Amino acid sequence: MKPVTSSLKIRRSVKAKRLRLAVKPGLIELVIPCETGEAQAMAFLDKHRAWAEGKLLELNDRASRIPSVRSFASSATLPWRGREIPLLIREEQGLKIRVSVGEAVHIALPQGLGDSRDEVALRAFYAWVRRWLRTHVALLAERYALRTSLRPREIRIKRMKTRWGSCGPSNDININWLLALAPESVLEYVVVHELCHIAERNHSPAFWSLLARHLPNYAEERRWLKTHGTELMARFHL
Repeated sequence: MKPVTSSLKIRRSVKAKRLRLAVKPGLIELVIPCETGEAQAMAFLDKHRAWAEGKLLELNDRASRIPSVRSFASSATLPWRGREIPLLIREEQGLKIRVSVGEAVHIALPQGLGDSRDEVALRAFYAWVRRWLRTHVALLAERYALRTSLRPREIRIKRMKTRWGSCGPSNDININWLLALAPESVLEYVVVHELCHIAERNHSPAFWSLLARHLPNYAEERRWLKTHGTELMARFHL
């Protein structure tokens, strides 16, 4: 099966239960269950092509207006827990890099970094967020574990390109570091979502019922990720 556009990727999946289109900046992905025929897949693509191409244009336009890693240190603000706060970077003598976050993000860098200044600043920010978020997620998970009896074996904070969280077969929970930049309720939703996967391994009606029992308003946070998540990932790719 040949792609009909340079922006289209076609992938067969043994896990997929139904045909679906996923749209990201620069890419439309058609996911096809293994048992689905080519004719059915192409008919599905033709039916939803206008929507997918419109969404692609929208996301590409957003991405073109988002600062890349190379302009990180020139940004005036950064998102932190759902609101934009000032980014203040200063260069100091010595080799130590320091980051603190309060009403502003403060990053102290060594002098003379040249063209690597933006990348060093972003990676320093990531390292600080990763440590902070690991502690914060552990507290959230423990709070819900007391209600649900669902406890992760381990919590990891990771760079994730397409997911906000995951739950491994040994009940290890992975959380995308960018959730520290999202509203607190959105982070809470992802943590509870992954905790519920300890009991329900798929997205069956039983899973969503369990999630709703512990987080009745989860749909609002899910909508936030669908609306703002792509932009957040594009802005802070590492």
